[in-house]
Amino acid sequence: METYEQSAVSAIEQARPVIMVVPSDNVLRRSNALTTQQVDGRQVLVRDYQKFLSSSADNKVLLSAIADAFVKQNYPLQDLEQTLKQLDTQAATDRSDALEKDAKTLLLTVAQPDIIIELDYRSAIDPSKPISAKRDIAFTLNAIDAYTNQVVATATNEVSTNEGAASALAKVVKSKMPSFQEDILNHFGDILTRGRNVTVRITMASGCGIALDDESIMGDTYADWIVDYVKTHTVKGAYKMQRNTSNELYFTNCRIPLLNSDGTQYGVYDWARDMGKDMRKNLGLSVSNKAQGLGEVLITINGLK
Repeated sequence: METYEQSAVSAIEQARPVIMVVPSDNVLRRSNALTTQQVDGRQVLVRDYQKFLSSSADNKVLLSAIADAFVKQNYPLQDLEQTLKQLDTQAATDRSDALEKDAKTLLLTVAQPDIIIELDYRSAIDPSKPISAKRDIAFTLNAIDAYTNQVVATATNEVSTNEGAASALAKVVKSKMPSFQEDILNHFGDILTRGRNVTVRITMASGCGIALDDESIMGDTYADWIVDYVKTHTVKGAYKMQRNTSNELYFTNCRIPLLNSDGTQYGVYDWARDMGKDMRKNLGLSVSNKAQGLGEVLITINGLK
């Protein structure tokens, strides 16, 4: 981490974020690949990425046109179609663990991209004009931080062309790439120097027999120990406490390191695992990691070991 903080901008530019290109909900809806269903009395979106890819050969070509533009700029890429092939095994594992995740959460958990490039587009032709007439094609690309859902860069364009949507999109992406890339790198450079923004939630399992405001074997309360841990294991002690009760501690805007000291990746799972190890070792607690997304640490305290 110190290496990146003290290095020149060119070093940050070389540490490019991992990219994944996905269709927007609007595009999924137009491909009949977005539905809703009732879960625990509430409406949730059901995204069928596989149906989107198989419904039209153009859909794959459109995503590939964007992906190729980033590959040519030396961005590491997570391929949507290849990642989907891993999800059957992942979904089966999650079901056995009694976890329920929507398709997008599963997708991001398996691929773990830094930035999602979300494509929204529409293509229309005046039915009164001949087939050879130009069609209007509008594109919007949003670069989204996969951990916080924050939009960090946007590129839009509308063209009237005889070309197909994929060819037109490739040209648009090429023309918009310099400023789009600059915004992405600025955001990623901020992550490298200030840490990744995540939430941390510590909860007590039902019937665990202890509370967060009980005194621990370390001499202070479990809550105070956890607050001290968060304070000393975030970049420059960056965090905000949102809830502090006997059964839950909830922190937002926690900045955790992106890299280990040797430059290898360090993510949310690694941070939660390290915290869990210290809680077992120093507090004598039985804990489990129940994180549901890339940007959320969720540790449940089951009781004393």
